[in-house]
Amino acid sequence: MTSFPRAGAQPFSADQLAVLDQLVPYQPADSLQAVSKLRTRGFSAEDSSALLTQARLQTLGATKFGVTASQMLFTEAGYEQATRAAVADHHAARFRAAGLTSVADLGCGLGADSLAFARAGLAVTSVELDPATAALTAHNLSPYPVAQVLVGDVEQVDLNTLATVTGERVSALWLDPARREVEGGSTTSRIFDPEAFSPPFSYLEKLAATGIPMGVKLGPALPHEAIPSGVEAEWVSHGGSVVEVVLWFNALARPGVARSATVLGADAVTRQVLGEMTSPLPTIADEEPLEVTDLGAYLIEPDGAVVRSHLVADFARTVGATLLDENIAYLTSESPAVSPLGRTYRVLGTLPLNEKKLRHWVKEEGITALTIKKRGVDVVPEKLRASLLAGVKKKKGAPHRESTLVLTRLGQGTDSQRLAIWAEPA
Repeated sequence: MTSFPRAGAQPFSADQLAVLDQLVPYQPADSLQAVSKLRTRGFSAEDSSALLTQARLQTLGATKFGVTASQMLFTEAGYEQATRAAVADHHAARFRAAGLTSVADLGCGLGADSLAFARAGLAVTSVELDPATAALTAHNLSPYPVAQVLVGDVEQVDLNTLATVTGERVSALWLDPARREVEGGSTTSRIFDPEAFSPPFSYLEKLAATGIPMGVKLGPALPHEAIPSGVEAEWVSHGGSVVEVVLWFNALARPGVARSATVLGADAVTRQVLGEMTSPLPTIADEEPLEVTDLGAYLIEPDGAVVRSHLVADFARTVGATLLDENIAYLTSESPAVSPLGRTYRVLGTLPLNEKKLRHWVKEEGITALTIKKRGVDVVPEKLRASLLAGVKKKKGAPHRESTLVLTRLGQGTDSQRLAIWAEPA
């Protein structure tokens, strides 16, 4: 086995963990009273603070892990960076579908993905550089006898000796490279240079070159030109937000798939695949261009995963839509598109993208609530919304009226047109 030591014990005693159970859910308004009670029971100021911090993070953790959070221990940065359970289960499903039985989670953090692998029945060997974090991760994985946590630098891993709890060589790898700066226990900024990731991208390619099945989670803004050839790049959206791109190497890449977009439901705990689209082409250079037409009866907004994966044209063809502008990811059609890969709006009218005229429109139409979407224009939706609704008061007896504006640009340079499309969900 790779000569890394097993993770040590987490810092809380059984009595402290029992008290922690009583502090969840954490209520900020009751924190002073909670500290007083803990001090009265003989806990030091340091221990009281640590317990309340864990109570707060467990309470927050329920939004990512459900009831499992109540049995987990967290760090501030670890919670912020942890993969939601539904998304982690999506990762684990790929390993199971490939017939794999074990995985090494290299750079596991608090073990969000390791937990999903263990839930899926995989033997898990997790590696974490920080001994304190590793101790918490070992606690989080303790319900699973097939899981172990080692302390070490993933760049020093020997794949020939990296083994499971039972001594069998691990059959696959999972990596979620650190892409954020952490200071004082909290995330401060993102890192965009792949060679500045930890471990660096070149090391990931070195691992993949061994032929071992491997998944690598990265930020969804990863440039397409940075993606190695021969891999499947899967962009995943969860609850309407694009959360990641996963590079699947070797046996974890599906045959004939170079790019894919997966749309998951909004539930943070339970995985629900709403839709998926794939392409065998690694780039859009070889694709037939999509027709550009005038605005029709419906406006279609492709999901962010479709946009990030450059599958807008493929999606448009499946729903019989065309582009409004060759550089903007809004589609149009004469009939509504029924697909989880995009949202359809019924076009009610168009307006110039002029704040004064839009304010007049809001007043004339009696709009009391406004959703603003935009692509291709330099507008801050929150600021524009506040400006347009400033001073708007609902008249007595008048109905509450919500509306949607989609802001975009048609054309290039001096010939371009800034447009506000008045729409409603179809």
